[in-house]
Amino acid sequence: MNLPKQEKQYLPIIVVLRGLAALAVCMFHFTKEFVNEDGLVRAVFRNGWMGVEVFFVISGFVIPFSLLGTSFRFYHYFKFMKKRFIRIEPAYLISVVLVVILSYAASQTPGFAGEPFKMSIGLLIQHILYLVEFFNNTWLNPVYWTLEVEFHFYLIIGLLIALWNLKKRWLTIASIIGLFSVSFINQDVITFFKYTDIFVLGILTAFYKKEQLGLKPYIASLLIVSFVVYDSHGIIISLLTLATATLISFASSYGNVKSLIFLGNISYSLYLLHVPIGVKIVNLSKRLDLNETSKYGVILVALSFSIFAAWLFYKYIEKPSHQWAKKVKFN
Repeated sequence: MNLPKQEKQYLPIIVVLRGLAALAVCMFHFTKEFVNEDGLVRAVFRNGWMGVEVFFVISGFVIPFSLLGTSFRFYHYFKFMKKRFIRIEPAYLISVVLVVILSYAASQTPGFAGEPFKMSIGLLIQHILYLVEFFNNTWLNPVYWTLEVEFHFYLIIGLLIALWNLKKRWLTIASIIGLFSVSFINQDVITFFKYTDIFVLGILTAFYKKEQLGLKPYIASLLIVSFVVYDSHGIIISLLTLATATLISFASSYGNVKSLIFLGNISYSLYLLHVPIGVKIVNLSKRLDLNETSKYGVILVALSFSIFAAWLFYKYIEKPSHQWAKKVKFN
């Protein structure tokens, strides 16, 4: 049997939040160390990097939401991983190739002042297998570390949902508490461990939205986890991730704004490409003697080129991958 229609449920607020999170991360990278530190634009986007935490809450929500209460079982796990790989890997791997080409080309341009571009087969394999941090190497694109975190989450969440669907409720709850508790480990073992509390906010929200968790227990759990997020990541991230979970829970009918829906649809491609394209444009402009107004123009150009490239990437690479992934059925 195939999964029922729950897998295809669509929440516009998720798409909107993805678009806003991707835009925030872009603007953080475009304005960082470029525009006036005391200016309004820099002040607005100084914490734009926190869009990553919004992505983690969304990821914590989306997969449990699609699988809870369905026929998904342990014997579907490898097809689940196959489905995730088909959905996200083609865009990621092609972006890696693009980063290598653009980084090499940039290092050959006159006036290049950065470190010489270095690439090896070993580093490429580490990127493919998400092992860069385990070899103490540097990611070719600074946003790639988050994909490793997401990959580790995929390895775990499929097992947890299969456990819940088998009616092993207390064992699942204990496992989620164990996952949550990993965030208390005060050591740099695996980066994913630092963010398990944020993923749990999304997991709890999925359980609530699928009516596997009542309103009062949900709110109580949300507040407890948010306090831990505050202790681990600070007040701003705690409030931001709590707000994200709350919006998903209670504002799901909102968000039919075409521009934001568009950004949300291309958000993954935009996230992958804004550094090799947009940041490269910003860095090239640093060779010029620009006033502050001109710098804002450069940022607009960088954002426009990044969005256009992301749209092409989404249309010809990411979207076909989504269609391909849909053909993988949990029989």
